[in-house]
Amino acid sequence: MTRLIPHRRALPFLLTIVACAPVFAAPPPNPAHWSIEALPAKPLAPGARFTLTLASHIDSGWHIYAMEEPEGGPIATEIGLGADDPLTLLKVDEPPPQMVSDPVLHQSTGIFQGAADFTLHLQLPRKPLAHDAMLHVMVRYQSCSDKLCLPPHTETVNVPLASLVR
Repeated sequence: MTRLIPHRRALPFLLTIVACAPVFAAPPPNPAHWSIEALPAKPLAPGARFTLTLASHIDSGWHIYAMEEPEGGPIATEIGLGADDPLTLLKVDEPPPQMVSDPVLHQSTGIFQGAADFTLHLQLPRKPLAHDAMLHVMVRYQSCSDKLCLPPHTETVNVPLASLVR
């Protein structure tokens, strides 16, 4: 029986090919989808206070966590604005979460399944906005199913401000 012995120059070449081969892994799912709804119907004056709805649509079998979670609990949902945004976020209201007992953490936690609408209370600056001004609503959250928790993810929802101001 003939035994194949690789040529000693071929081995480094083969190792290089294996090391440089692209990894073909599917990206993790993104089961929470975010949008801005309930924009003001009429243009607003400088300095005006108003609300927007940040809507989440969550795929079946998945959930996200409430904005208030106990210490040592899961990753709470956080909502804020981009650092250079011209508006002020006064507060965020969330709907009442569904309270469940987490079998892994052995504590009660608040979750949202299916959908959840968060109300953002905002204030326009007193000075006029640039024509191309944008609002960057940033949401940091963690999605989990009964089998898997994805790493925390930050998503940005952009809102052109030109249509909101007069």
